[in-house]
Amino acid sequence: MAKTVYLHIGLPKTGTTFLQTTMWENRKALRKQRFLYPGASRMDHYHASQEVRGASPAKMGRNAGVWQRLVDKLAAWDGDGLISHEFMSMATAAQAKAAVAALAPAEVQLIVTVRSYVLQFPAVWQEALKMNSDLGFDEFMDRALEGKKLRGGWSWQSQDIPKVLGNWAEAVPADRITVVTVPPPGAPRGLLWDRWTQAIGIDDSAFDLDVSYANESLGAAQAALLQRVKPYLSGPLDAGTVRHRWVRKYFGHEVLVPQRGERFGPRPHHVAELATRSATASEWIAEQGYSVVGDLDDLLSTATPDGTHPGDVPDSEIVEVAARAIEQMIRDVRDLTTERDKLQAELRRKTRHQPVGGAKAAAGRIRRAIGK
Repeated sequence: MAKTVYLHIGLPKTGTTFLQTTMWENRKALRKQRFLYPGASRMDHYHASQEVRGASPAKMGRNAGVWQRLVDKLAAWDGDGLISHEFMSMATAAQAKAAVAALAPAEVQLIVTVRSYVLQFPAVWQEALKMNSDLGFDEFMDRALEGKKLRGGWSWQSQDIPKVLGNWAEAVPADRITVVTVPPPGAPRGLLWDRWTQAIGIDDSAFDLDVSYANESLGAAQAALLQRVKPYLSGPLDAGTVRHRWVRKYFGHEVLVPQRGERFGPRPHHVAELATRSATASEWIAEQGYSVVGDLDDLLSTATPDGTHPGDVPDSEIVEVAARAIEQMIRDVRDLTTERDKLQAELRRKTRHQPVGGAKAAAGRIRRAIGK
C-alpha cells in the first residue's frame, strides 16, 4: 500500500484545474519519485468524488467502480500517492470517514486549497453559468449566501471552509491537515505552485511546467451574453457531458474568454458579507492548529476589479460581444467544413480509382476520419 496518500479536496475555483493538470502531465516524473497520481484519465478523480459522495452504480454507469480502482492502484503502489478533486469538499463526515478508511493502512494527509471569498465567488458563478445554472450574478450570490441549494458543486456547501474541514477533520487528525492559501492578485505567477509542491513534498525540477493552462475568466459582457444564451440551449445541449464540451469548453473558453473582457467583482454589499465570512474562516483555521502553507491574510483580500457588474452591462455591449462570437464561430465552422470537404473529395477520388475491395477499405477509413 502507498505509505502516504495526499487527498486534495479543493475547494472549487482555488487553482485546482491548474494544479491537477500540471500534476497529470508530469506523471512520469512523479513516478520516478515513487509518487503515483493514479487513473486512466484525470476525469477518474471527478468520478471518484461522485462515488465518495454516494452516487449509485446506476447513476455512474460505465464509470461505476472508479473510486475502488484508484484505491486498488494505490494499494499496489510502494511510495506516496495523490487523489485530487474539488468536489470532495462536499462530502459529509460519514462519507469522509469511509473514504479515509478505504485508503487504510496508508496515512492520509488532507490538503485543502482556500482563497478569499471576495475573489472566489465571481469565478464560482462563472463556472456555474458555464455548466448548469441560468442565474444572474446577483441572484446567485443571494442564494449562495442564504445557504440555498444551487445546482452542481457551486453552492455554499462546497465553499464553507469551517464546515468542509470540520467534516473531514472527523476522519483525519489536525496534524495531518494542511491548508494552502491561494495568493492574491499581484503575487508572483508561480507562487501557488510553489506552495503546492511544499505541501505535498515533491521535487518539480524535472517537470514541464508549461503543460497546464489558465482556467481564465469571462469578462462582464461575455458572462452577460452567456447568461442570455443559456435559456435557449435545448436538445442534446442539455446533456451534461455535451454541455461541458460545447458550452463550457468551446463557447466559454474558446470563443468568449479570448475576447478578454472586463473583469468584475460582486456588489458592494456582497463584498462586505464575503469579507466578513473570509475573516471568520481565517480565524477559525488559525484556532484549529492546522499546518498552513502560505499566509492566512491572503483570505482577507478584498481587491475587486473596477469593471461593470454583469447585471449592468448595456445591451449594445452584449450585441457587440455576440457579433464577435458569431464571427469566431463562422471561422471555426469554415475550417471544419474545409477539412471535411477535402476528406470527402479524397473519398470520391479513391473510390473511383481503386478495386472494389480496396475502395471499400479506403472509404471506411475516410468515413471514420470525418465522423460519418
